[in-house]
Amino acid sequence: MKNPLSKRLPRELKKEFGKYLVIFLFMTLTIGFVSGFLVADGSMVKTYNDSFEKYNIEDGHFILSSELTDELKIRLEEEELTVFDINYKEETSGDYTYRIYKNRNDVDKISVHEGKIPENESEIAIDRKFADNAGINVGDKVKLHGGEYEVAGLVALSDYSALFRNNTDLMFDAQNFTVAVVDDSAFEKLSDKNLKYCYAWKYDKSDMSEAQKKEKSDEIKEILAENAVMTDFVPEADNQAIHFTGDDMGSDKAMMIVLLYVVIAIMAFIFAVTAGSTIEKEAAVIGTLRASGYTRGELTAHYMEMPMAVMLVGALIGNILGYTVFKNIVVAMYYNSYSLPVYTTVWSPYAFVMTTVVPCVLMFLINLFMLTKKLRLSPLKFIRRDLKKSGKKRAVRLPEWKFFSRFRVRIILQNISSYIIMFAGIVFASLLLLFGMVMSPVLNEYKQKIVDNMPCSYQYILKAPVETDTEGAEKYAAAELEMKRDNGINDEFTIYGLKNNSEYFGIDFKDLKENEVYLSDAAMEKYRLKVGDEITLKEKYEDKEYTYRVAGKYIYPSGMAVFMDIDSFRQEFEKQDGYYSGYLSDSELDDIDDAFIAATVTQQDMTIVADQLTDSMGKMFYLILLFAVILYMLMVYLLSKLILEKNTNSISIVKILGYKNGELMRLYVAATAVVVVASLLISVPVSDWLISVLWRAILGSYPGWLGYKAPPYVLAEVFLTGVAAYFVIGALQYKRLGKIPMDEALKNDE
Repeated sequence: MKNPLSKRLPRELKKEFGKYLVIFLFMTLTIGFVSGFLVADGSMVKTYNDSFEKYNIEDGHFILSSELTDELKIRLEEEELTVFDINYKEETSGDYTYRIYKNRNDVDKISVHEGKIPENESEIAIDRKFADNAGINVGDKVKLHGGEYEVAGLVALSDYSALFRNNTDLMFDAQNFTVAVVDDSAFEKLSDKNLKYCYAWKYDKSDMSEAQKKEKSDEIKEILAENAVMTDFVPEADNQAIHFTGDDMGSDKAMMIVLLYVVIAIMAFIFAVTAGSTIEKEAAVIGTLRASGYTRGELTAHYMEMPMAVMLVGALIGNILGYTVFKNIVVAMYYNSYSLPVYTTVWSPYAFVMTTVVPCVLMFLINLFMLTKKLRLSPLKFIRRDLKKSGKKRAVRLPEWKFFSRFRVRIILQNISSYIIMFAGIVFASLLLLFGMVMSPVLNEYKQKIVDNMPCSYQYILKAPVETDTEGAEKYAAAELEMKRDNGINDEFTIYGLKNNSEYFGIDFKDLKENEVYLSDAAMEKYRLKVGDEITLKEKYEDKEYTYRVAGKYIYPSGMAVFMDIDSFRQEFEKQDGYYSGYLSDSELDDIDDAFIAATVTQQDMTIVADQLTDSMGKMFYLILLFAVILYMLMVYLLSKLILEKNTNSISIVKILGYKNGELMRLYVAATAVVVVASLLISVPVSDWLISVLWRAILGSYPGWLGYKAPPYVLAEVFLTGVAAYFVIGALQYKRLGKIPMDEALKNDE
C-alpha cells in the first residue's frame, strides 16, 4: 500500500521551493565544479605521468662550456647510461627569446597540438602556450637573426611542460620565452653565438629507485667535474621544467578535495538545522501522526525523503555538468598555464565516489542522526509543542538596553546554533573571497616594488672583460652560490661585488668587518633572518662553503642576493685585481659588441614572475571569487530563511501587537545583519592570517621569494562585498516578512 505521507512531498516542495532550490543549486555547483576538476585533473595527471615513457623523457641533462669529447662520452656510458646530444641555440626576436633545438626522435620527444614538425629549413615549430600568449598561429611568420621562418606547428616539448628559462627561476615564463624546433639544416644555419652544448642522459635500467638515481647522478657529476667545465647540471628529479607541472597538479587535487568536504560539512549542518526547523514547525502534525500509529522510523524516512531527493538530483546533474562543462573549463585552465602534451579524457570512478557517494552518505548519516534524536520525544510533547528534553532554561539576564536592542539579542541567543554555523561558513567564504581578490593586487604591488627599487635600467653580464666609454657605466662582479635545502630545490643566491657607495646601489661597505655583508630583503624575509645572523652558502657543483654575517638589509625584491665590496669579492672568490663580470648602467652600452655580452637584464626580465602568475592564474582567481560570493550568498540566505521560519509564530504575534514591517525588519533581519557584520569583522583578519600562513608554507618550498601582504583596501573590499551581498539577501527576507499572516499565531496557539 502506498504511504499516504508521500502525498505531502509535492506540496512541501511547492511550499518550500526557494529553500530547496538554494540547496539544489549549492550542491549542483559544488559537486559539478569539483567533479569536473577531478576528472580533468585525473586525465591531465595520467597524460603527464604517461609522457615519461611515451616521450622518453630524460633522466637528466648537463651543459658544458665546450663540446663533449668522444672519450668523455665513452667514460659516461660506462656508467650504464646513454648520452644524447640536445644542443640548443638561443635567438631573440623583439622581447621574445627562442630556445631552438633540432627535431627530436630519440629522447624528450615532441607532442604536436596543431600543424606538423618542421620538414625544411624555412619552417619552425614553437611551444603552444607561448604561441597563445604571443598571438602566433600556424602559418604565421617569425623573424629571427637566422632569417624568417614559417610556423609549421604548435607543439609541447615533453621536457618543458613548464617553460622555465633557468632551473633556479622562481616562476616559468611563457610570456617572453619559448622552446622551438627546426630541422637539422635550419639549425646549422643559425648563429653559434648563443650555442649551448647540452646533453641529456637516460639510464639503461628502467627500474631504478629514486635513491639509486640520485646516487648515480652524483657519480655522473663527479666524472664531469673532473673532466670538463660544467655550466649546468640538472637531474630529472630536480628539473622544474619537468616536475613543476606534476607537483602543482597534485597539490591542486588535494586542495579541491578539502574544499569539497568543507562545503559538504557546512551543507550537512545546514541540512541538520533545516530538519530541526521543519520538526519544530510541524510538531503538532508529528504528534498527531505518532498518536495515530506512525512509527519513528516511518516519520524519519518521510522527513529524509525530500532533502535526500534534492541531494541526489543535485549530485546527478552536478556530475553531468562536471563531466562536460566544468571539465572543459578546468582543462582550459591547465592549458592556459602549462605546455602539456595532448590529453585524453579518463573517466574517473574516484571522482564519482568522492563527489557523489561520500557526500550523499555523509548527508544521509547526519540527517538520520539529527532526525532520530529529535523524534525521540513522546507524541504528547509534540502535540503540546514542548520539544525541550529538559525543563525550560532560565532566560539570560540582559542589561537595561532599549527594547529593540534587547529583542535582537534574544533572537540571536534563541538561534545561536544556526548563527554559529553561519559564522563558520562566513569564515570559509571570506577565506576564498580574500584569496580570489588579493592575488592580483599582491602581484601588482610586487611588480611595482621591483620597478621602484631597480638599481639601474640595464644590467650587462659579459662573457669576457671589455671596456666601454659609456658615461655612467659602473663595473660590478657577480657569482652564483646556493642555499642547500632538504627538499632538493636549492635557492640560488647572486653574490654582488660592488663599488663602495655605488651610484646604483649606494651601499657603504667601509665599516664592514670580515665576512660581513648586506642581504636582500627578499632573502631576509624568506629565511626570517635579522641583522647579526649568519647565512651559509655553497658552490653549486663543489663542496666549498661560505659563511657570512648579516650587517644590514638592502631593499632588493627581485631575488636572493648578497652584497659586498668588489675588492672583498675578488679576494673571497680568488679573482685577480681588476676582475669584473659586467656593467650597471642607466643607458644602453652601444660600444660593446654583442659577441661579448652573455645577457642583458632589463625591467621586463625582473617582473617575469608577476606577469606569468597573473597570466596563468588569472582565470582561477575569478573562478574562486565567483564561487566564494555564490557560496556566501546561498548559505546566508538559507540560514536567515530558516531563522525567520523558526520565528514565524513570534513574528505573527508581534504583527498582532501592531508592529509594521519596517519595525519587524529592525528586529529580525537586523539581528541576522548584526551576526553577519560581526562575523565579517572577525573573519577578514582571520582569513588574512590564514593565507599568510599558507603562503609561507607553500612558497617557502620553491626557490626565490614572493612576499605576501594584503593591501588594506582589499580587506575592506572583502568586508564590503559581504555586507553588500547581505543587503540583497535582507531585501528578500523583508519581502518574506510581509507575507507572514497575523493569524499564524492563532493557528499555533499553545
